Amino acid sequence: MSVAEMKIAAINEITKLDNEKALKEILEHLAKLAVPASENVYNLSQHFEEVAGKYGKVLEKLAQ
Repeated sequence: MSVAEMKIAAINEITKLDNEKALKEILEHLAKLAVPASENVYNLSQHFEEVAGKYGKVLEKLAQ
């Protein structure tokens, strides 16, 4: 199946949907896919405190 055929198939499936939540999820996912990979960088250090609080002992054991 070519890219053009896949686009048409996707559009056909989306037009069948009436679930607003599902459509919003699809739109959000498409928006994320449209962002160039170079801009899709995650800063994991911002989550360190939260992770350390939840899994501190596990992380300590892994560090050893």
